[in-house]
Amino acid sequence: MNALTACKLMNTLDPILSMEAALSENANNTDTPSPGGRRKRAIATHTKFWSNHRTLSIAFLGNPSEELRTGTVNAIRQWQRSISLTLEFVEGEKGDIRIAFSDPHNYSYVGTDALLVPADQQTMNISAEVNDPGFDTVVIHEFGHALGMEHEHQHPDANIPWDTPKVYEYYKNNFQWSEEETDFNIFKTYPTTEIHKSAYDTTSIMHYPIPTELTLGEWAVGTNTTISKLDRRLMRKIYPK
Repeated sequence: MNALTACKLMNTLDPILSMEAALSENANNTDTPSPGGRRKRAIATHTKFWSNHRTLSIAFLGNPSEELRTGTVNAIRQWQRSISLTLEFVEGEKGDIRIAFSDPHNYSYVGTDALLVPADQQTMNISAEVNDPGFDTVVIHEFGHALGMEHEHQHPDANIPWDTPKVYEYYKNNFQWSEEETDFNIFKTYPTTEIHKSAYDTTSIMHYPIPTELTLGEWAVGTNTTISKLDRRLMRKIYPK
């Protein structure tokens, strides 16, 4: 079973606070201005990207081993050439992004939603073992969320022919997800905003692997292990150098 099929986005409880944090950090986290010059401020359409060229501090909680810390840092740095952010790995437990290895699930808050998490709690959790062949893939994927990226299978143009009852059963039996959690992490699609307009990409590191058993017909997506060309193109658009 691929670890990414268990990646669970953390749902911010207060969408208004989420929007306010996103706009306070980066005024471009709304749709582009309308012809009349007014920006749309609909909660459903705001993005959660960090301010361009800012330093993003990254801390580790729980005193992980040097091997685990180094493996995580090396995986995260694979994003560096595609963004203008300075990734600063700090000592201690105070950072914009706080990574823990304590829970049995992989998850992350999306972008600026991390600003709403209490300072003593993680904004990201990695459950994969550092010697697991899929460790880098999991870390790269989760840090994509930390940069503000959503799940690619929830792209508005994906049109995946899900076998809905089987998907509910699969995530209930394997990960104890409720139907509401499956709806949020699998079936919900995101509105297309001008700042986040890119083609649907089945090769994205942010795409779940999808076996044919969960779809109608022979539709499937394999496990993507590296940052795709379209992933990098999008990040260069969001965080131009």
